[in-house]
Amino acid sequence: MALTDYVGRAPSDGAEGTRIDRVTAHHVWDVDHKSTAACANCGTGISLNERHLLVRLVSRSRTPVVDRQYLCNERCVREWVEEAE
Repeated sequence: MALTDYVGRAPSDGAEGTRIDRVTAHHVWDVDHKSTAACANCGTGISLNERHLLVRLVSRSRTPVVDRQYLCNERCVREWVEEAE
């Protein structure tokens, strides 16, 4: 499945009306600082300096809220979305 195929789908832990706006390969390049985040699907710690996926979420409410979630790989994105269905 292409990453763009996830656009418009709902994540399992999203609020009502929250949808995926974008999924992209991502990494943070910072020599002095190592950022980390937990995978939104499996909870694994991700070093943001290494390749991972960034998912941008938007809300369809009156005030669209944009949120970012980090996921290990496409398998985690697929599981994260399929749990919601």
